[in-house]
Amino acid sequence: MGLLHKGVTILAFDETYDDQKTVQSFTHETINLKNLHHTNLFCEEDSLRKIEAALKRRTQRGITFLGSGNYHYVSSLLLKEAPKPFTLVLFDNHPDMDNGFEQKMLSCGSWVSYALKTNPLLEKVVMIGPTSIQAHFRPPYSVQIFPFTKQHHEDRNLVLSAIHTDMTYISIDKDVLDPDFAETNWDQGVMDKQELFSYIAAILEEKQVFGIDICGETPVSPAERFLPHASGIIRKNDAVNAEILALCLQAEPRHVVGA
Repeated sequence: MGLLHKGVTILAFDETYDDQKTVQSFTHETINLKNLHHTNLFCEEDSLRKIEAALKRRTQRGITFLGSGNYHYVSSLLLKEAPKPFTLVLFDNHPDMDNGFEQKMLSCGSWVSYALKTNPLLEKVVMIGPTSIQAHFRPPYSVQIFPFTKQHHEDRNLVLSAIHTDMTYISIDKDVLDPDFAETNWDQGVMDKQELFSYIAAILEEKQVFGIDICGETPVSPAERFLPHASGIIRKNDAVNAEILALCLQAEPRHVVGA
């Protein structure tokens, strides 16, 4: 099995990836979306259509970097590229299943519900790692959640057994990770990065993966990027992004001097 396409695309809603030198060292295509309006957290219909058109024109398919978790709704567009019925495997500290999209614009908090209701090929969502599930939350039958706590993590084989289709899509929000391994602009979970890598490797070995996306960056303004704290965030996120990328491409991690 494995990843069907090994192209890399960076979606530039802002300057987030400009200083991630290790990620930039991999062959990739950048799509400039900085001039689109009303895309942060919520996306208005006109901008959503433009994003979808830009994705259709891209030459590199396989792995897509989305930016901060505020743009996670782009995953719902990438899921439309499924060649046959599939399972979405989502690593996220939040379920992203607010049903408010029916009255409002599509958002980073509603895209999973939106995809389930609009994508006929999406058979199941397997959600791994959230710590923020509310007690009253009852997912639909097509969603299986493996929540994490500091004391309880799910067995890899149990997670794999929940994926019933051969075709799979992997979406990774780095807020599922403990802050030791990534820093995001949302509250974070407790997953160790090696545990995340283990799940990804197992899925790639057992399933056909038609796409992977990665988000969870912390936007840093140009005025802050050289401050010690901000540059530390950039280096940390760049490092884990590159490790995920190398794992998915089955390549050796690259080291960039000064990164």
